[in-house]
Amino acid sequence: RTPVSTSQRPRQASVSRRRTHCSIVHPTSDLTRTMVDYNPGASVTGTLATGGKFQGEIFAYDASTSMLAVRTPGEISNSYDLKLINVADAKDVKVDTSKVNAIGKLPDIDDPRRERRFANALKHARVAADNIGENVSALAQDVFDALARTLPCRWDADVIVVMDEVKVSGPTYDAAKGCGSTPGAEERVQKVLEHERAKLGI
Repeated sequence: RTPVSTSQRPRQASVSRRRTHCSIVHPTSDLTRTMVDYNPGASVTGTLATGGKFQGEIFAYDASTSMLAVRTPGEISNSYDLKLINVADAKDVKVDTSKVNAIGKLPDIDDPRRERRFANALKHARVAADNIGENVSALAQDVFDALARTLPCRWDADVIVVMDEVKVSGPTYDAAKGCGSTPGAEERVQKVLEHERAKLGI
């Protein structure tokens, strides 16, 4: 046979063995987030991971955590509500930069107001903690919580004291016993107790 040089051989269509990569960009991908310009003062809309919608004005954006601070007008005049949104979990995020409002500097902290809010929160936390009985049964706590919705209650060891006039003792917590001097207090608490126990199904 006459050898055929490689230059004379008919060329075959070259087939690339490389896989064709079809890139589908998800709305929450890093590529999409880098393409979005989160300008402070611009309007933004989108959908949360829970399916809820959000909209407002961009207050700040932290690219390292993908956290977006969105502000909306508050109920009090000249105030705003801030919501933190993880855009890594959001969808259909759209920023309108056609009109960008000036954010301005943050307001000064009102220290007296902050102290009042802290004291009020601490007071409510202590009340909530006092309403949790120590070493009491689940039944006792359920009865206490039910009575406390309509009447002032406190714990005295494992005994529920209502209005400082009536005691409800375990282990069944189904009977009110007067311990004060107010007429009709025992009957009133007993009626509420029976009603609340019926609602609890006990």
